[in-house]
Amino acid sequence: MRKQAIVLLISSLTWMAPMVASAEGLYAGINLGIGMPNLKTPNGVDKDSQTVAGIVAGYQFNRYLAVEGQYTGIGKVTDNLSGSAKADALSLTAVGRLPLNDAFDVYGKLGVAATKSKVSSDLNAYNDATHTGATYGLGAEYHFDQAISMRVSWDHYQAEVDKTAGGSKSFDANVTSVGVIYAF
Repeated sequence: MRKQAIVLLISSLTWMAPMVASAEGLYAGINLGIGMPNLKTPNGVDKDSQTVAGIVAGYQFNRYLAVEGQYTGIGKVTDNLSGSAKADALSLTAVGRLPLNDAFDVYGKLGVAATKSKVSSDLNAYNDATHTGATYGLGAEYHFDQAISMRVSWDHYQAEVDKTAGGSKSFDANVTSVGVIYAF
């Protein structure tokens, strides 16, 4: 996971370096939301959501197209015997925007995400695992002015845990969040 994340980050920064040098079109922000992983545990699920936070940085080429990287939690599952599994994601996505007026946009995202699941020792049926796969999402953004915007988004990720008996178990996770974006 670390090697994949570092390669993803370095390659995206290298590709974006000429654009970042001018800083026009560059934006960054923070998100806070609810992660809902869909992982069933052997002892039954006691709790399957968690407050998650994330950071986002991107470059907007024009009003309709952007590219962004995001690091976020995607949720935690706790089973009935107190074992738990928690996952995070690092993603790189293309963002297609549809401006509805000067202050309001809707958008769709499609890209790749590297996820890492951490499993507590109490959940002995599963082990830590990493997964790289597609991610997608939808959202809306309200622009207070040229620099500050508020974002509401829904993102979908796929993650996995390794089974102690061999093999792995994939699971989906949905993250619904609210964020603040600052355009440089």
